[in-house]
Amino acid sequence: MNLIPARGFVLGTMPYAESDKIVQLFTVQLGLVRALVKGARKPKSKLASSIDLFTESGFSLHKKAKSDLYLLSQAKIVDSHSDLKTDFRTITTLQVLAELLAQFLPDAEPHDEVYFLLKETLSALEDHPGNQELGLMAFGLKLMDLLGYPFELGQCAECGASLQRKNAGLVPHRGGALCEDCRPSAPGRLRITATGMEILKKLKTLPMGKVHVLKLKPLFMRELFLTVLEYLEGTLEKKLKMLDYYRRVLPG
Repeated sequence: MNLIPARGFVLGTMPYAESDKIVQLFTVQLGLVRALVKGARKPKSKLASSIDLFTESGFSLHKKAKSDLYLLSQAKIVDSHSDLKTDFRTITTLQVLAELLAQFLPDAEPHDEVYFLLKETLSALEDHPGNQELGLMAFGLKLMDLLGYPFELGQCAECGASLQRKNAGLVPHRGGALCEDCRPSAPGRLRITATGMEILKKLKTLPMGKVHVLKLKPLFMRELFLTVLEYLEGTLEKKLKMLDYYRRVLPG
């Protein structure tokens, strides 16, 4: 088996066999891949800390010619992001973030820009605690841009009318917002106020490190957050399991 060095984040793990784990990794060199970690469930496993959620490490991976599954033999932690793993709300936010990446990214395709967006997002969450929903919204909008999903907010995606300071409806299969005249004809529309539209425009353009300057009331934040995540679900055409969990355990 060939040795492949890769730097990446752990997005999730699942038990395998008696004492092993399969991990999902998002790496710079390989993109989204899965790897077997032998003995990872044993109490004295040397690799346990390096396969924690959103720990960034340098991995030694091996791959058989006819298998999509890598073997992870060694890991050296680069940044554990441990400050993000002491608060239940932030941990739950990270789980939603991991599912977004796992669902949006194609397997085995490197995406340097998405990788560095993720690094910026984690740094912003660490530097500005309490802005989890704002940060996750900004990440989702920027992720769609980087992966080529249209999300038009400046004008109606159907008739082209200006949406400046107007209420609108977000419609995933139309690639953005529709004006009030076009909105009734669109199934699966998500209502959004003129203020919400302006916030989304700012989230798309602000650097992740500056997102925290937007100050929103908690109820408005939650409504806008759920609207954006539902739009992302519509874009994916599948439910985000962690979003349902988020709603249950972190009611607004």
